[in-house]
Amino acid sequence: MYSDYLYRICFRYLCNRDDAHDALSQSFLNIFNKISETDIQEEVVLKAWMKRIAINQSLMQLRKRKMFFMELDLIEEIEESPLTTDGSLLEDDLVNMVLSLPDGYRTVFSLYVIEGYKHDEIAQKLGITASTSKSQLRKARLQLKGMIEKLDVSYETSH
Repeated sequence: MYSDYLYRICFRYLCNRDDAHDALSQSFLNIFNKISETDIQEEVVLKAWMKRIAINQSLMQLRKRKMFFMELDLIEEIEESPLTTDGSLLEDDLVNMVLSLPDGYRTVFSLYVIEGYKHDEIAQKLGITASTSKSQLRKARLQLKGMIEKLDVSYETSH
């Protein structure tokens, strides 16, 4: 019932079908092993709990692949600005752009923008500093903005 939902979460972090399937399998093992210890009555709470397990399993898988983030010696003050677009961008285009980001950028972007974690929480989950999390998010946004601008330019020249 939840496998497709959880698989998509795993794939968003791992960008590899085999790794996502491995993370999904391990997530379900964790879910089945711990379900008796929980007192979850509502489906919404159950779904959120399983999602958290899938995210954590995906992050552990990333760590196993030794995809750690490089820490910057000097972190500039980061000014967060949302991505903007003219609305002509399709959801699939955005998903593919996010999936094409380097692992560090994609992971922090997904945790912050999509999952709603704060930088301190991301830092704790990934074993990095909050400053590094902010830096990775800033770089992800800049790279996505560049992809969108490139897409807009190619769209304008073709029409």
